[in-house]
Amino acid sequence: MEVLGSIDFRDRHHKNTNMKTKKLLGIFFLFLCTITLVSCGDDEKQEIYSLSFEKGYYERPLLGAKNIPVRGGNRDYTVTVQNTDVLSIDIDLSSPIDMGNLVVKPKQKGETTITVKDNVTNETVDLKIKIVDSYLNLKVAHPAQVPYTGGENLFFINNSDRDFYLFDEKMEKKECTGNYQFLIKNSTCYMILNFDKELNDKRTYEYNISNTSERMFTLIEILLGIDWNMKADLINRSTKSASPVTMNAVDTETNIIQYFVAGSNDIPENILD
Repeated sequence: MEVLGSIDFRDRHHKNTNMKTKKLLGIFFLFLCTITLVSCGDDEKQEIYSLSFEKGYYERPLLGAKNIPVRGGNRDYTVTVQNTDVLSIDIDLSSPIDMGNLVVKPKQKGETTITVKDNVTNETVDLKIKIVDSYLNLKVAHPAQVPYTGGENLFFINNSDRDFYLFDEKMEKKECTGNYQFLIKNSTCYMILNFDKELNDKRTYEYNISNTSERMFTLIEILLGIDWNMKADLINRSTKSASPVTMNAVDTETNIIQYFVAGSNDIPENILD
């Protein structure tokens, strides 16, 4: 009888231990579930960003206008354009890693204000945008020849005066201005730069650019509206797929080659009408 009683006691003790273990396991799993639910709730909580842009004033050319990036926002915007005769705006949210971009679509030269609204926060920001003449940016490549030092930026403007501007490498100041010509003489393509002041004792530099790549000729035609009116054999197609797009400019006086590279810089603001 004592043996049976001892066995019965051990059974009851074992059952009680199992019940306590199950309760503890149940509490532990409940704790884990609670943590998981709280974590999921934190993950689903969306962070809100204040609407902002890099600046409040932008200039964009008639052709080749760059997008305006949204610096801060929540990827849900409405844009109102004050003067729709000047430009229209599309919203680009194709990239999943940024706040979105405003796609500027110029219609004519002029200035207008757009209002951007963040539909999540109901914030609004006004931006002033000025549409200016189209232009072509050429960078002076190394080794540089007179009158350049290397790294300068030339901007050829598509206007009636055919203006160009020369800036230093840091784009901090305007070195000088002038007028340009692209023309064909005796089946040879030329670029003529008439500076408004003497550089190295002369103001006019004439270059033979016939050995320039077709892609450069195409840029000049599109951005500057130059109608070459030439036969295909006048354009060098040997560097058709070359990158970057370069201009081989031979000084007709010294016979020295100066290379220019098509750039993507914006002309400093408040220069163009």
